[in-house]
Amino acid sequence: MAWFTRFTRFGDAHLVFGQEANMSCGIASILMCVFKINKFTPGAKALRTNKEVYDLYTSVSGSTYKPETQGTDPALLASVLNQLNCGKWTGKYVDAKTVTSTILQKVRSQGGFGPTSDVKPIIAGVGWSGGGGHAVCIDTVRRFDGKSYATVCDPWDSNVHIVPVAAATPFNYEAGKGGLAVDFWGEHKGQKNPYPKTHQGKGIAVIYRD
Repeated sequence: MAWFTRFTRFGDAHLVFGQEANMSCGIASILMCVFKINKFTPGAKALRTNKEVYDLYTSVSGSTYKPETQGTDPALLASVLNQLNCGKWTGKYVDAKTVTSTILQKVRSQGGFGPTSDVKPIIAGVGWSGGGGHAVCIDTVRRFDGKSYATVCDPWDSNVHIVPVAAATPFNYEAGKGGLAVDFWGEHKGQKNPYPKTHQGKGIAVIYRD
């Protein structure tokens, strides 16, 4: 496993898990959600492994999960999370405006600057304008100067990306506009195949705690 600590302009830190296979972004996002929810919960297991979650995904899907070639489904990701002692989850395909409204309703919001530890993460599915899709973990919304910003923990480049979000507008994600990242150990897929300078996507799915 490869975890990376990233910092944002809001003065907080986020642990990001770097996906280890081409199509395992949904699995990596599950690992981040479970850790962020359970890390301070007595008796709850916070750290899970890729294999544990691969096996659970295989079980709920009814066929062997192949992380190099097989994407993940929102409803099945929710089914996996429901077996990991971190709440009751729902996953579904939605339009980009619903992704934004879900972020604003479900993710814990905090104003100003400074660290935050009590988070309510969700997983958002993104459809790339050039085809294909991706899953990311959104763990905080920060409010500043009358605007809201979602912190996107992206398992591809193992970085955090600050994305403006506003009610009744689509969730637009431009990957490649991350914060400062310095890697001292570990490896993630984005090191060998980095995002272009900007990589355009819109929200297409959400997995959230009820």
